Amino acid sequence: MDAGLAAVLGALAGSVATIGAAMTTGWAQREGVRITARAEHRKERREPRHGAYRDFIAVASRMNDHVAILTVSYESFPSERIDEAFSARCEEAADAVKEKWVEVALAGPKGIAETASKLERLGNALAFRVMGLRQYLSGERTASEDTLRGIRDRIATEAAEFEQALDQFVFRAQAALDDDGSVS
Repeated sequence: MDAGLAAVLGALAGSVATIGAAMTTGWAQREGVRITARAEHRKERREPRHGAYRDFIAVASRMNDHVAILTVSYESFPSERIDEAFSARCEEAADAVKEKWVEVALAGPKGIAETASKLERLGNALAFRVMGLRQYLSGERTASEDTLRGIRDRIATEAAEFEQALDQFVFRAQAALDDDGSVS
């Protein structure tokens, strides 16, 4: 090989290496910018989610505290406590859950929104059933003992489901807020 051809091949090899290095550097810079942008996006999403989750947990906990007494079995069900004031507080608590549920549903992600929706539905069902039970117990409506037993059992079941769903929501909310995006 003569010196001219060796010089051209050397220059060509140097050019290819320089182009390869430039492409690799460009790719690395794009990835770095993409990672930074994604982290910033997650940070921007985290703050509103944190507030929405905190507020939702607060109102759902109040609802749970209110209906926790109803998780007992039929034999120890506190029928004497199911008065108009109790029913009204239950309805107010369910309305507060519904109000905060909207914020959580919009903040996401999907798993959190699904659990919040379950809590909202259970809260409404509990408020409705407590109101109905109060009407039966006060004599506004009549029902057989079997019907009352069924309503009480359903209320106890739904109150226990509400508590479990609230625990699940808290764990999912913690996981969503801890997610740094490194595993996707």
